[in-house]
Amino acid sequence: MAYFYQGQEIFPIVEVYHDVVPYLGGITMREFFTDGKLCARAWGMANEKIDALLGEYLPGRKPALPPLSYGHLVCLGAQLKIPVDGEPNIAPPAHCLDEAITILQEQAAVDFRSRPIFRQYYDLWQDLKAAFPEQDIPFSGLGLEGPITSAELFRGQDFFMDAVDEPEKVLLFLQLMTDSIIRFSRFSREINGLPPISTEGVGLADDFASMIPPYLWETLVIPFWNQYYAGLTSAGGRRWLHCENTSPDQLDFLELAGIDEYQPSVAGQLTLENIKAHTSIPFDWLLYAFHIVAMSDEEIQAWVDKAVAAGVTRIRTQFGRFAWQDGKMDRILAFYRAFDKYRV
Repeated sequence: MAYFYQGQEIFPIVEVYHDVVPYLGGITMREFFTDGKLCARAWGMANEKIDALLGEYLPGRKPALPPLSYGHLVCLGAQLKIPVDGEPNIAPPAHCLDEAITILQEQAAVDFRSRPIFRQYYDLWQDLKAAFPEQDIPFSGLGLEGPITSAELFRGQDFFMDAVDEPEKVLLFLQLMTDSIIRFSRFSREINGLPPISTEGVGLADDFASMIPPYLWETLVIPFWNQYYAGLTSAGGRRWLHCENTSPDQLDFLELAGIDEYQPSVAGQLTLENIKAHTSIPFDWLLYAFHIVAMSDEEIQAWVDKAVAAGVTRIRTQFGRFAWQDGKMDRILAFYRAFDKYRV
């Protein structure tokens, strides 16, 4: 299906949040993250149910390894906790800034293959590939966060005080952290048979950058974003950014990092109008998963029409376990139907 408005193609996007997969597959979140055979079975069951409901618009997702955004930090020593039926999380391994710097210096040449979390994910990968031999399933899931988010998760919330109290040490910490992120990303690319540097471009997710006040972005955020992009993509490669909860004034700095496309996602201070007032960088627009479940057909239609009229071409929503469990999946169908008037 294709959709156009005033000669420009628009793309309705529905993202499937991973927690719906173990729910529809009848397993716990911990089993989804740790048992490859149960993970594969859950994917098969979930996709069958998603396809039965949304197949006209959205076929089931390609099976993928469970997403652990903190995989890189676990490899550096962060303790991983996986609740029986909740999201995995980590505890900061560094109790002061000096300790954080020392750990990163000692781990500068770490062999990521030697880490137990990598072996766990590698085994999960083999189980998924065996269960779905017709699918081309890349190694994934063992993820990473951007420089500021990684620094905060590694050091804890005191990182933001460190930035005020010991700014020179924080710059060293961020440089070392970004170097480690680049090494880990290149390692993941190598597992998939890809060159260390992408000629097409690379994405970055760094939500906690929004916790840095705008007047510090040129010092604490932009240099390390540029370090990240330069370490992973060649000149001319596209730079995609996901950063939640940004304020309008922070958007003024995106061009300093050469961002080609921006994803604000959940950002309560942003509107279609003030984003366009602060940056000319193309962005997508998200109807929050926790809002759409309470909206009427008319409200969803009005929301979509406003985004389309503003010139947004990638218009998104999401669903996960909550929407399915609460019987709200008809709201996702209403989202798709809101684009009928633009269908060609």
